[in-house]
Amino acid sequence: MKLKKILKACLAKMGESDFVDNEAFTDEEKDTLDRLVKAFNIAYTDAVCEYMPLITSEKVTVVDGKVDCSGLTKQLVYATRLTDKNGARHRFRLMPTTIVTDFNGEGVLEYAYAPEWMEIDGEIDDVRFTADILADGTLASYYLALRAYDISSAYYDKFVHTLNTIKNKGREIVVKERRWGA
Repeated sequence: MKLKKILKACLAKMGESDFVDNEAFTDEEKDTLDRLVKAFNIAYTDAVCEYMPLITSEKVTVVDGKVDCSGLTKQLVYATRLTDKNGARHRFRLMPTTIVTDFNGEGVLEYAYAPEWMEIDGEIDDVRFTADILADGTLASYYLALRAYDISSAYYDKFVHTLNTIKNKGREIVVKERRWGA
């Protein structure tokens, strides 16, 4: 999905005319688009770091029981699994610049990462979100920056509620049988 599609949804919700595809922008339109792009990046990063993480696996080399995080291809948020070349899981501890573990050699690190910030012509390859969901998060950040707290709160509440619904969709809720079940 293109970022322009999300920006168009934002402008529609704001009651503004759609000027995203214009050849040239007025100063006001350029300022609005710049603010919306920044707000989108904040909202998308919040969504994938807090609610629905982007997960990747990468081959790493453990030297002296440490993995250098600066050598990873993506920006590490948190690690989820570390296995050696035989597939055995190992305990690890995340430090500010390294991951400390109890083995040496080749391994595979599975971790959540933060997305890279996008420009106006960027594209998102994440099918978990719709343009409407991301527009709500974008507008929450946009209006917060403008200090329109009531509007921001309304969009943020809707954004978070939708993310929680998506995150927990399809999970079976089981209550253990207790005294009342006897």
